Amino acid sequence: MLNQLSISKQPPTEIGLHQGGLYALGLKYVQELSRRVWTDYNIHDPGITILELLSYALTDLGYRTTFPIQDLLATETDNAANMAGQFFTARQLLPNRPLTEADYRKLLIDLPGVKNAWLKPHALQYFADTVTGTLLAADSGEPGVRPVPIHGLYDVLIDAMDDVNTQAERDAVTEQVRATLLANRGLAEDFVSIGFVGSQTFLLCAELELTPDADVARVQADILFQVQQYLAPPVYNYTLAEMLAKKKADGSHYRADEIFEGPALDCGFIADDELASARLRQEIRLSDVISIIMDIAGVVAVRDIVINPAGASSVPNKWSVPVMADRKALLDIEQSRLVFYKRHMPVTAASARVAEQLAALQAAERARLETPVAYDFPIPLGRFRQPAQYRSFQRDFPAVYGLGDEGLDSDAGAERQVQAKQLKAYLLFFDQLMADYLAQLAHARDLLSTEPTLLRSYFYQAVGEAGAFADIYADADMVAMIESEVEDPSVLVERRNRFLDHLISRFAERFHEYAAIMSSNLGSTAETLVADKCAFLREYPVISGERALAYNYGLDTPTDIWNSDNVAGLEKRIARLLGIRNYSRRNLSEVAYDIYAELDTTPDNEFRFRVRHRITGKIILSGSTKYLTPDAARAEMQRAIEFAQTPAGYERKLSVDNKHYFNIIDDTGEVLARRIEYFDTEAAMNTAIDELLLYLQTHYSEEGMYLIESILLRPQAADEPFLPICVDPNCADCSDDDPYSWRLHVILPAHAGRFANMDFRRFAEEVIRQEMPAHVLAKICWVSRDDMAAFETRYKAWLEWQAGVGTGDRQVVLQDFIAELYQLKNVYPSTRLHECGDGDEQIKFILGRTALGTIPDSEV
Repeated sequence: MLNQLSISKQPPTEIGLHQGGLYALGLKYVQELSRRVWTDYNIHDPGITILELLSYALTDLGYRTTFPIQDLLATETDNAANMAGQFFTARQLLPNRPLTEADYRKLLIDLPGVKNAWLKPHALQYFADTVTGTLLAADSGEPGVRPVPIHGLYDVLIDAMDDVNTQAERDAVTEQVRATLLANRGLAEDFVSIGFVGSQTFLLCAELELTPDADVARVQADILFQVQQYLAPPVYNYTLAEMLAKKKADGSHYRADEIFEGPALDCGFIADDELASARLRQEIRLSDVISIIMDIAGVVAVRDIVINPAGASSVPNKWSVPVMADRKALLDIEQSRLVFYKRHMPVTAASARVAEQLAALQAAERARLETPVAYDFPIPLGRFRQPAQYRSFQRDFPAVYGLGDEGLDSDAGAERQVQAKQLKAYLLFFDQLMADYLAQLAHARDLLSTEPTLLRSYFYQAVGEAGAFADIYADADMVAMIESEVEDPSVLVERRNRFLDHLISRFAERFHEYAAIMSSNLGSTAETLVADKCAFLREYPVISGERALAYNYGLDTPTDIWNSDNVAGLEKRIARLLGIRNYSRRNLSEVAYDIYAELDTTPDNEFRFRVRHRITGKIILSGSTKYLTPDAARAEMQRAIEFAQTPAGYERKLSVDNKHYFNIIDDTGEVLARRIEYFDTEAAMNTAIDELLLYLQTHYSEEGMYLIESILLRPQAADEPFLPICVDPNCADCSDDDPYSWRLHVILPAHAGRFANMDFRRFAEEVIRQEMPAHVLAKICWVSRDDMAAFETRYKAWLEWQAGVGTGDRQVVLQDFIAELYQLKNVYPSTRLHECGDGDEQIKFILGRTALGTIPDSEV
């Protein structure tokens, strides 16, 4: 029988849904505020009528706020594509690139030709000569030589599917595995070899007592199949529904975050406990085999049983039979011998029936292993419920008030008509509040948006019955009037930042340190912070799930090596946390300005520069003066673009006719360039500045970094060089005698944009160290423009060799790159000592933060 819906006799527990409770609360406030001038609170009083109806109208607002969030975010044309653009799904947000051995095994087992996979540490050892301070490939036997085991390297063993038989098929699986590993390689790690697991066969011999009604063929097939499953356990894929219904070892169900933990797979989910049990078996316990056989329906007792390696008549301990290292245990079905008894009489099964039953079990197993499974939690689609639609509460007044559609009687005099309109205008204040409240509720989708160009955080609407209120509104175009008055631009960006901070905090992230240093030290505007936070949120699945991902050195096209987004996930994350617009691997020592710049000549053979937008062609910067040579104009253009990438490089001005405009200035206040455009409001000018900042930081910025993994610089041949080591325990500039394991170099341009500011530089170093995986040691180096240019040449040549497309001798390329990498030194802004009375405005010399002297970019 269907459940019958009914209205509860109990009042709502929420005060916002209880008209009587709201009325009582309102009356209490009325009595407290107006008891000296108003004492008649009877129901015939108009004020009490207004209070009653307002309380009733408020329950409608309270009711709409209880709508499910998916209903509040829905639109009239809502569909899955729209909602997917607004939110991340569980599959997009919860998985991460592989971190553990289990993660990599899942990723490889998910490949079509792979049944199982295992990783083991690769044994690599160098030797440190503490006398000469060098690494050796082999132990020289001299005094002071000690071993240096290298960590972070792995060998991979693959168990291919049964249909992978030929060498060509095995080569295809190997290439697929290699490509997958390199695309998902962990930071400061590498894979050395990929091989196929060997096998060791075993023979099972047993005498078993069966029940009288047992199907001997079925029992024999079940025994052979399940013992093989024990020797080499398979790894199953599960659907989302199966995982939600599945229980863990402790009896609890899997949570959504546990289900999606690890890499995103294409063929369903893999249970961690089953994956752990599917390791290469090191021994076969006879007691386990007996337990498996006894659980098969029809088996009563095990009279005798033994399992031996093929070719061996016996083993030292039949209860624990060892398996060869890195071998998969297989049951030799043809040579195994099973003898069955029923009531002590031997019985046999037709071999054809046994083969048929076993083939059916194996076919079902293959189907379960190979069937792809699509999965994800769908984004819940809401029902559009028109939350902004508002009906004036004035229509609920008694007819005598003349506020409804009927109006006053025809014999009402002029004075009465005016009184009705006055009351209508007075009540419009309350109508407008409630109508705007609903408009705000209806725009929840916009308030939670990560679109940086959103123009509103307060939303509005005119009261719905426009005709009835046409003569009450002061302006005929009420919507336009409200739009111009409803929200100040400064309020908008302040509220947008608060909304974005809320969204960021839901990911347990924070942005307040960055906001503080950008505002206090670099003069950044709130609008700039909005753009940075939106970029961070939109890319969050990448900068969160790929934070420990290394770059893919297996890609060999030019666009994957240089001028490429093929960088480590950590670089992407740090870039977004530091507000770096462009995290691609590119030249950081010199930006190509000529592509979009334009140098104009004048009749006097003087030159000036203009910078055009690469898409619109609009002139976004013009030189402030003329120059004698094209080189001088180009140099000044480069300086102007450099200073225009920091908020402090903008000088905001007001013309004589009260128009707003801005110039680009250097650190001394000299005007380098200007924007030939005037703005009616300061907000419009600030918007243009933010757009110019974003454009220049994206296309002309020298801010960026190079992340060098030491493990990739290990020698591959006898004549290749080692990285330098430091055997002095008091050495602070170098690593210890292992320069390869879990070591990174972070190279940044000291001359670029905000990086020249020491406060921002210290903040950047703190962020880099906080975001670095705990087991990885990073050396951070801020280098000069000249050193960066030399380093880039060597680095690019090495990247090409690493991708397999390099030219020249590998040993020379590696040696030149190592020499260039280890000669890089930190540079600091130069200053000089001042007299005590020179004033606080002088740049101070601070040990470890500035260089003492007159030579620019002095190396320390």
